[in-house]
Amino acid sequence: MTDEEHDSGVAYLNPEEGAVVPPPVAAPPPSRESRGSGPARTLLLGSSEHPVGEQPQGQPVVRGLIPGQVVAGRYQVERWLGAGGSAMVHEVIDLTCGAHLALKVLAVPGADASQIARFRQEVEHARGLAHPNIVRVYDVGVDGDRHFLTTELLVGMDLKRRLMGARPTLAESLRWLTHAAAALEHAHGRGVLHRDVKPGNLFLTKPGILKLMDFGLAKSSHVAGVTAQGAVLGTPEYMAPEQISGAHPVTPATDLYSLGVVAYELLTGQLPFRHPQPVPLMFLHVQQLPVPPRTLTPSLPEPFEHVVLKLMQKHPEQRYPSAAALRSDLARLWPLALPPKATSR
Repeated sequence: MTDEEHDSGVAYLNPEEGAVVPPPVAAPPPSRESRGSGPARTLLLGSSEHPVGEQPQGQPVVRGLIPGQVVAGRYQVERWLGAGGSAMVHEVIDLTCGAHLALKVLAVPGADASQIARFRQEVEHARGLAHPNIVRVYDVGVDGDRHFLTTELLVGMDLKRRLMGARPTLAESLRWLTHAAAALEHAHGRGVLHRDVKPGNLFLTKPGILKLMDFGLAKSSHVAGVTAQGAVLGTPEYMAPEQISGAHPVTPATDLYSLGVVAYELLTGQLPFRHPQPVPLMFLHVQQLPVPPRTLTPSLPEPFEHVVLKLMQKHPEQRYPSAAALRSDLARLWPLALPPKATSR
């Protein structure tokens, strides 16, 4: 499964480019009954790339909402933002406070219990995470046959789309990796493993802040999981060896490996492993060493390469012991990423 084969359908507001999207399918007015849990303020659609173990059976039945329609007696639809995977997202106004939100709706009526459970679980995993580098997820509810959740509405684009443009500078890459490490440090410290760190789940806001999003595959010490025994969940290009082989438990080091793959892509312009089929691709992560980044980008300072290769060690215990330790090493790289100050004459 290549990047091109599972193109991102992440919904976002991009005032500079403005995505062209087809009109939504009109739906009958929703039921007024809702079982939301707590105050909802903002919402965002996570990555629509289909992780291993979550490939949809055929195309989802998208039941679009129309402008002016009110969901759960509270959220008035402003416009459709996008659809991907098994979810769609609209910009809405919370009629109780006037805030502009995004409303993520499971787009498959009659979805199986595990799919609904994972959708709802995203809120439970992320509810206790309040950090500037993590997208806030607030609420989950049911309106008729629609399962919805609410998260922060962002302006910008995901890192996957950004990487389709000009190569980021060293300073940009270092800033984004530092933000991602800070997000993982916060999540791991509260017992939450993301398990699907990739560019499609890293959002760049217009002010330049990176936010980790989409906790649909997360695992928490305080939330019961819904993963079937023996299931392999993740995105093949970014999966840690232990996610694939089961030789080691999934730990914070698993997320750090995935972030290492993201770092490799940022600093070299390409993924460390590629294969047109997902299973052989996954086993490249288990069996093959990546080409050193400086082989592909000779101008890359050696300490950057050291960080990437340490993150991508096959054995979890050989990686950084924590996201905090990674962030400490990244902080020492700033003198190499910033242009030297012009000497005064």
